[in-house]
This record gives sequence, structure tokens and C-alpha cells, in this order.
Amino acid sequence: MTQKEYNWLKRLESEIDQHWDELTKWEKGFMEDIIERFNVYGEKTIISKGQWDIITRVSEKLV
Repeated sequence: MTQKEYNWLKRLESEIDQHWDELTKWEKGFMEDIIERFNVYGEKTIISKGQWDIITRVSEKLV
């Protein structure tokens, strides 16, 4: 994970609670999983291109 990706996930993590009701049930579950793994593994978190695509779509609702 690059520093830019790390910073982006930290920003999303800080914004997600404010926009939680705007997410679908599936998006909530997906983001919970990603953030939980991110909190455990930090910069060593492995995120696939497909997952980044989903994170990008969800982030449009958050920021």
C-alpha cells in the first residue's frame, strides 16, 4: 500500500460515521471489513484492484 492509499483510507475511516446512513447494507459490510483489516494490518493491508474500485465508488458518498 502506498502512502497515498494509506492516507486515503485514514480519511475515509474518519468520514464514514458521518455518512453511514447513505450506504447500502452491502457497502456497510464491505467497508467494515476493509477498515477492520486496515486497523489490524495498517500499511501492510492487501487490497485488490477490484476492492479499490469499490472503495472509490463508496468514497464518492463519503467525501
